[in-house]
Amino acid sequence: MTRQRMGALTVTTAFVIGASGCDGLWYHIQDDCELMLTCEHFRPTTSTSSGWPAGGCVPSESVEGVSDACGVFVAASGDDRRIGTKAEPVKTLSKAIARAAEKGTAVYACAEEFAEAIEVPAGVTLFGGLDCANGWRWIGEEKKTTVAPGADAIPLKLMRGEGAVRIEDVSARAADAQAAGGSSIAVLVDGATAELARCELVAGNGADGPDGEDAPSEAAIQGPRGVDGANACSDLDTSGAPDETLPGGAQVENACEGDTLSIGGEGGDGKVSNGGGGDAGQIGIEGQGGAGEPASTTSMWNCGAIPNDPNKGGGSAGSNGTAGEPGVGASGIGTLSASGYAGVSGGAGSAGKPGQGGGGGGGAKGGLVCAGGMAGAGASGGSGGAGGCGGLPGQGGGAGGASIALVSVEGQVTLTDCSLKAGSGGKGGAGGDLQPGGAGGVGGLGGMGVGGSRNACDGGRGGQGGNGGPGGGGLGGPSLAIAFRGELVKQEGKTTLTPGAPGAGGLGGSNNVASNAGADGVTAAEQELP
Repeated sequence: MTRQRMGALTVTTAFVIGASGCDGLWYHIQDDCELMLTCEHFRPTTSTSSGWPAGGCVPSESVEGVSDACGVFVAASGDDRRIGTKAEPVKTLSKAIARAAEKGTAVYACAEEFAEAIEVPAGVTLFGGLDCANGWRWIGEEKKTTVAPGADAIPLKLMRGEGAVRIEDVSARAADAQAAGGSSIAVLVDGATAELARCELVAGNGADGPDGEDAPSEAAIQGPRGVDGANACSDLDTSGAPDETLPGGAQVENACEGDTLSIGGEGGDGKVSNGGGGDAGQIGIEGQGGAGEPASTTSMWNCGAIPNDPNKGGGSAGSNGTAGEPGVGASGIGTLSASGYAGVSGGAGSAGKPGQGGGGGGGAKGGLVCAGGMAGAGASGGSGGAGGCGGLPGQGGGAGGASIALVSVEGQVTLTDCSLKAGSGGKGGAGGDLQPGGAGGVGGLGGMGVGGSRNACDGGRGGQGGNGGPGGGGLGGPSLAIAFRGELVKQEGKTTLTPGAPGAGGLGGSNNVASNAGADGVTAAEQELP
């Protein structure tokens, strides 16, 4: 009896009773390996020493459909609770691959679409392009098995381990990435030895990178106003007589980010015979205190604001804070890992510095100018306004996602008669906008003189806080047919590589005011990455 004949035999009786003379022994047909085709000489050899299925189990080499014994069969109309034969196929590629890995056989898939992302372990072979309605015959040249999961998933991952991964007549199609900065990758080889024949690897578009976080749009904290000086003869001692000294306006402070203080200088004291000089503002060199009125009756003293001039009593304005540095626009090409592609984000800017506090105004002298001809202190100077706080920086823009048909990370990959096509890389994200520095506080007013004494001088205005630095733009995403780290991908037969358009680099923050845009992505048929 031949395999062909026995293959058509239908067993309808579970057992028969033995003939006379056999003492009524029961005879189970299921135990007869000749009848049930389970003897060793009936089992086809499904793989060679290299792991590749032997003759009769390779669909493209067989006119008829392969035998059930060759492996696990999968159809979109199947059921994962079934045994995985042609008559009872499983439903998902993942289930078929898991069973084939356990049994050491191949997977045979209908030329249909499977909406799943799959990992193929080392040593597993996947044959696609089979006509399930016509004896599971090979039609791979006309139609392939398509693996097409949803967005942000890699259709095929080929895993490292002992034994090669082999794929025939499969189309892996990655959807356009949806997550900000996400990449679209059709196939990722993670250290595997992989052979792909008559494959179609199509990547969608990479997603645009996220924009960097903006600093607050309103200006940083404004410096407080200086304190006014006292009017001449305005304070009496315990005896009722005018005080001989009237303190200048008190210093004011502005506490900024990083425990940095901007301090307006104290105003000069008003005295009987001369006025005291105002203090310098902090921190800086321009906000000098004004000179106090000298004792001389012939002096040219006035409230003009010229630093270090003994005849000028006005407090000088504080210097403005320095602006923060802009973030660096992203450059480079990105990196590969077992997770896929990672681009380069733009750098964050740095914070601006606070403005210097203004100098205190000079005090005036008094004399016998108070009521009743009594001697008393002259008017005191106003304190300088504190400087504004520096602005906060914008953050760097994120990298645009890549579009890559095949990523190989330390793999050994051979492509035969395959078509690889990439979409467009995502745009880099824009850098975050800067925060303007805070305004400096105005200086306090000098006190007013009486009885012919002069007015004291105003404090200087605090300096403007420096603007924060804008964030740098992110790197544009690449469009690559093949991206690899390690060995070059071997190409045989009529393999074609078609990259798409790269993503533009993201603009720098605040409308690229600092010209710190990220670099554009690259486009190439093959590109080595770190």
